[in-house]
Amino acid sequence: MHGPAKEQLAIKIDGVLLQAIEKSEDLNQLFNLAEHYGKFHWLNTTSRWACPEVERHVFHKVSSAITTNGKTVTKGAITHVLSEGYDVGGHTPLCVNLAKEQAQRGEHVQLAITRNVTPNVASDIKQSGIATHICSGSHLEKLNSLANLFLQSKAVVLHIHPDDIVACCAAIFAEREGIPCLFVNHADIHFSYGPSQCSTVLEISAGSWLSTQAFRHPKSQSFLGIPCTDLNVSNEPTEDKVTGNYFITVGGAHKYHLDNSTIFVDFVEELCGKLDEKLKIIGVGNATPFSKLSDKAKRNLEILGTQTRDATIRQMRNAKAYIDSFPEGGGTSVTNAMLLCLPIFGCKAKGGMFGDDYLSASTTELIDRIQHFRKDGPNIKKLQERAEFIRKTFSLKTCADRLESTIAGGRLQVPFDFQADEIDLTFYQKQWLSSERFYVPPFIKINSPKQQ
Repeated sequence: MHGPAKEQLAIKIDGVLLQAIEKSEDLNQLFNLAEHYGKFHWLNTTSRWACPEVERHVFHKVSSAITTNGKTVTKGAITHVLSEGYDVGGHTPLCVNLAKEQAQRGEHVQLAITRNVTPNVASDIKQSGIATHICSGSHLEKLNSLANLFLQSKAVVLHIHPDDIVACCAAIFAEREGIPCLFVNHADIHFSYGPSQCSTVLEISAGSWLSTQAFRHPKSQSFLGIPCTDLNVSNEPTEDKVTGNYFITVGGAHKYHLDNSTIFVDFVEELCGKLDEKLKIIGVGNATPFSKLSDKAKRNLEILGTQTRDATIRQMRNAKAYIDSFPEGGGTSVTNAMLLCLPIFGCKAKGGMFGDDYLSASTTELIDRIQHFRKDGPNIKKLQERAEFIRKTFSLKTCADRLESTIAGGRLQVPFDFQADEIDLTFYQKQWLSSERFYVPPFIKINSPKQQ
């Protein structure tokens, strides 16, 4: 199912969920329904980017059940909030590294987790000495835990999942108590709870800035950016340390839509099969989607699964070029690739990242660009200029400076030029509409795509 039929089904399910939310009098059920609503619009890239009405309705229903401990409010901490922490992707290090940097500057920093983190992330946070609070129990118990933490904060920074209605309600509570909440717009192409309820939306790109302006009902915006990685990793020789004879791409499987699309697999066949180029993929562990590649393509493809961040940087450092994940592009890995002076190629609509002229409108154009690169080589001067800009503008220190400035009341603009009319804010929605991908909440049985 795709196109208008898909859009109409999405509208119908949206209505069913909204009606259920409105009618629910059981608080636990209400939270569950709201999470399902958020997840529905998150996993389906519909035309809905925000829903302040659901946020306000849920908060109104649960606000009388919020209990505080009555202790003297110190308002001393900066509280960062994660829904979940992962070993892969840029979302978790964005949160954790900013918190570490603030702590090293002498700020009182704490981290609240509303769901879970991996053991590696937990160990990393513990070693940093940052106080961590795992919110456990029912939705209401989590809400009360967050509310009490926020009352002890001078500011709250949300790095939450798009469906985290509990953290959103806690932010509404904090804002009404005069505690500013800042929303990090890391899932910038998706629906999310939170942006309209916070004092400021912290943007990661020009595209995220424009989409928030258009669709998320912000009170204010300020630019944060995506910090590049500290590249002081070991330079010990590895088996990769020799030739720079491979392309590399980094991202979770969801970035490539491997479960419901062949667009990236088809590109791999072109790159590794027809062009006979080697490609390493970091972050994807399942080789099944690539099982139908030609023997030649399979020989040239190396699927490395999850790697440590240092190992990923070493692999990237020794590559000849970087391929941005598509159809959903990357963030941290792209800035790291620029910092490493790697030529970069990608295939999606322009999203407003610095230097996104590397993007191609189609896989045909992408392959054509790669062929020109093979013939002409890299533009060293351009790559060096990009790296220097990233080094100055997207270092962890600079991004933390912007965060501190925003907490203090500043509002910062996008620090590079971009053409707003060249950024297609509906690109991912149109991709979703043209695909067969459709997530249906498990309790929605009528008119599911399989029954059409």
